[in-house]
Amino acid sequence: MDMRFKMARLSSLQFQRNSLAGLSLSLLVVVVLQTFLLFFKSPRTIILPPETKQSFWVEGNRFAPVYLEEQGMYFAHLLLDVSASNILAQGEILLRYVASQYHGEFKTRLLQEEQRLKRDNLALNFVACECEVFPSDLAVEITGDLNGYVAAKKISSHRETYRLEFSGCKGRLFLKSFKVLKSDQEIDSHIKSATDSQTTTNLTQEGK
Repeated sequence: MDMRFKMARLSSLQFQRNSLAGLSLSLLVVVVLQTFLLFFKSPRTIILPPETKQSFWVEGNRFAPVYLEEQGMYFAHLLLDVSASNILAQGEILLRYVASQYHGEFKTRLLQEEQRLKRDNLALNFVACECEVFPSDLAVEITGDLNGYVAAKKISSHRETYRLEFSGCKGRLFLKSFKVLKSDQEIDSHIKSATDSQTTTNLTQEGK
């Protein structure tokens, strides 16, 4: 009787031991799999800028489209809503977000633009009307009206499209390129040139 009881007790203990061993092995496999997945997965950081009411995600060197749009619009403001008195101050803010290898290029461009604004006594204002985001290229294209003012009087207005290109490093976004893609100022220049040429031709013919 005692022997049967001991054998039953031993079988029960062995079953419990095997069950715990199986459970421990399963947990170990889960932990190993989680560690493996986390090793190859970039963390997603949620960014909440103080100027906006939206939050954005950043995952490694991938950025939420709405974040790219917000940053593109902000950098366009720093570069295009300028006068001789504020362009360098805004430029100092911009340069904090410029990729290091392009820092000198942007610095030179800001200094040249300051000289032009001073020479022409000019102030610029950009009114965006369309923004297209290319998340895979880390790029933004912004279309709007660039208005020029002299002594608070508007002297020009041109529809222009700008492309801003970024690079990502350790979850941070840096500006590396800002260029004009399209501008109706070029069209106006061609029309004016053609008109002047036609006028000169007519005057020449009348003189004959």
